Amino acid sequence: MLRQIITIDEELCNGCGECCEGCPEGALQMIDGKARLVSDITCDGLGACVGSCPVGAITVIEREAAPYDERLTLENILPKGPNTLKAHLKHLYEHGQTTFLNQALEVLKEKGIAIPAYQEKPMHHACPGSAAQTFHREPAPERIGGAELQSQLTQWPVQMHLISPMNPVFQGADLLLAADCVAFALPDFNQKFLPGKKLAIACPKLDSNQDIYLDKLVALIDQAQLNTITVMIMEVPCCGGLLRTAQAAVAQASRKVPIKAVVVGVDGGVRGERWV
Repeated sequence: MLRQIITIDEELCNGCGECCEGCPEGALQMIDGKARLVSDITCDGLGACVGSCPVGAITVIEREAAPYDERLTLENILPKGPNTLKAHLKHLYEHGQTTFLNQALEVLKEKGIAIPAYQEKPMHHACPGSAAQTFHREPAPERIGGAELQSQLTQWPVQMHLISPMNPVFQGADLLLAADCVAFALPDFNQKFLPGKKLAIACPKLDSNQDIYLDKLVALIDQAQLNTITVMIMEVPCCGGLLRTAQAAVAQASRKVPIKAVVVGVDGGVRGERWV
């Protein structure tokens, strides 16, 4: 799958080993005087080691890599003792990796291992605009002559490049994958189509690096265990690419989920709905 993972510039690396000390997951090791990434599966791609490198030899990139495996990572961590375990849990907590953190806590409970105090400061994210947020929506109060309009969005971010399949809000969710223009053309998008669904938006014509969308959808289907996918597109020909991407993701995924296609006219009317 295409995901974030670290890379090391061997020319810049001075062999100090500080990055390895800051990687409780064990993905980094010193070999022949240089830091090496020895395991894609145990590198979570969050980049905690980047700040520990004094010469700037480590960066986070996006490339094909095996999915991160929390259970395997814990098998590497537990023999190193409680302080390393605490550092790992703290690392997941502070980067908002709730899904992996919950997996780790479940494994520790299964093994009867005491959970160290790791919640020393609030979770943070590198970019406030892409920080995962959830919202609870109360029923809209009634007004004379009709109900007060209220957003039905329950999570942030929504742009496909920004969402993470690891975000726990997608676990077992019904996904609404909408072309960017749909919400502007359709007057009752929020009230009729968004309630009860998690939202992702994209433009199949103008967005760059759309191969990432395919990988993310496959991860959402297989790892987040999506329940259904509703794809909403405009009636213009180029918009059909979004539906084809969703269908390709279902074809590649190990799980099969139903897809509903909704086509919206440029005049704001719904042209049709069907399961594909």
